[in-house]
Formats: sequence, C-alpha cells, structure tokens
Amino acid sequence: MPFIRKINWKRWGKWTLVFTLFTGLAVGAYALHLIAHHNFHTVSAGRVYRSAQMDAATLSDAIREHGIKTILNLRGGTADDAWYRAETNTATQLGVQYFDVSLSASREVRDDEMDKILAILRNAPQPALIHCKSGADRTGLVGALYLYGVEGRPAVSAKRQLNMFYGHLPWLFWQDSSAMDRSYWRYVRNHTRLDKLPPPAIVAGNAAH
Repeated sequence: MPFIRKINWKRWGKWTLVFTLFTGLAVGAYALHLIAHHNFHTVSAGRVYRSAQMDAATLSDAIREHGIKTILNLRGGTADDAWYRAETNTATQLGVQYFDVSLSASREVRDDEMDKILAILRNAPQPALIHCKSGADRTGLVGALYLYGVEGRPAVSAKRQLNMFYGHLPWLFWQDSSAMDRSYWRYVRNHTRLDKLPPPAIVAGNAAH
C-alpha cells in the first residue's frame, strides 16, 4: 500500500490565513493609494485622462499640469451640490469646456448614450479629463469606449480600462458594476469594425499557403 502523507490541516489553515491577510492588506494598501492620488491615470497620453472626483484645488493643479481643455463629468450633478459648483466654477475660471453625462454604474448604458459620449470625445478640445465619483466603473467604461471607438484600439486591449487596477471589482465587491462590462461588450458586438476582422480563411482556421 503506497505511503500517503497525512495532511497537517492546522499548518495548512495557518498559511491560508496568512495568505488571506496578506492579500487583504495588499488590496487595502493599493485602494488607499488610488484614493490618495484621486485614481488619476492616463488613457491616451496627451489626449485623454481619467480620475475620481477631485476637489477644486486638486482639479486646478491637474488642469494646469496636463493642459486639460475639456472635462467630461459622468456623475450628473446640479448647482445644489457643493462639489458640482466647485468643479464647474473651476472649469469656467480656467477656460475649460465642461460636459455632463449622467450614468449609473449599476445600469447598462444604451448604445445611443455611448454614441453621444464618443461624439463629445471626438469633437471636444483635447486633452480631456473623464471622471465619475471613484474613477473606476463609469470612467473605466468611457475610457475603454474612447480607445475602441475613437482611436481604433483592439476591443480586448481597450477593455483593460475596466479592470481591478483602477478599482473596478464587480466579481468581488460591487457586482452591480458588471453592467459596465456588459455595456462595453454589447457596444463592441454592435459596432464591430469589419476592416479590423482577419481574412475569412484565417477565421476558419485555413490560412492560405
């Protein structure tokens, strides 16, 4: 009878706990890093940037540092909201064009809404700054749409704007935000660029020799 090593469940459980705690601390530290830096990232250098909501002073600094000429706000908002007044006043003072498109991270975005967003990003002065509240879900969707629909990047690489490194975690915490992923892939299916498809022979797996 072959020798079967007895599993030390106590030791296995201890290392599992250590790994879980380490992973949790790493995720927490990265989340704090994103918050501290307002989740600011480059979508396309010199053209489009993305972020979470910023206060007026931080927004002013970002506008000056990156030469921002357009802000696309995905939160909506009214003059009754202090953050909205501060942001629109900052944009006006610095001569930045300002656009509002109210989206919800838990609701699928219609194709016509996404077409409207892409029209803004095509025609507005660049560089543009896209933001929502956390800069993770709605902003990730629009960043991906910009790369796919305006710059013509491959759908899979453009989709990287919607991932955990920007705080998009529908499979872990905010399952409703998977609406952003569904919206993106539906848009891609409905707007597949025929000129980007491989030749029929390659699609069928019979490349010509």
